[in-house]
Amino acid sequence: MDYLTSILSAIINIEVIMVAITQKTRQQFVELRAEGMSYDKIAKKLKVSKTTLVAWSREYEVDVSNLQTIALEALQERYKVGKQHRLELWSEQLEMVRNELKTRGLGDIPTPKLIELLDTLSEKLKSEATQVRFKSEPYIKNELIDFSKTKTSDYWNG
Repeated sequence: MDYLTSILSAIINIEVIMVAITQKTRQQFVELRAEGMSYDKIAKKLKVSKTTLVAWSREYEVDVSNLQTIALEALQERYKVGKQHRLELWSEQLEMVRNELKTRGLGDIPTPKLIELLDTLSEKLKSEATQVRFKSEPYIKNELIDFSKTKTSDYWNG
């Protein structure tokens, strides 16, 4: 009986190890797909069939997409090309132009160019502006809630 118990225990341990290996392999697949590696290269690297990879692709589509989004966001942050950075840069430039215009008289020759720059920066900021949306929880007052009548978003146009 001890012999059978030890064999059964060994089989269970092997299954646990195999599940862990499969999970690690799947995680590697997600990371490699997010990096843009082809199925062919992933199949060779992980020693998994392309058919399995295609099935995993459907199963982990959201995970791959999220990793790609995270990588893109990090790249935008690194090179300061995201929307927030553009807004900050244009806002600073707009403020400098406004301050410079305050010091100049209408007789200065470069003034029309500054006014043109003011309009350009204002338009850029306007085109990048987004509507601020606040969410609120439905009001509960000892009764059933009809969610079709609750307000789920409030808007602010500043």
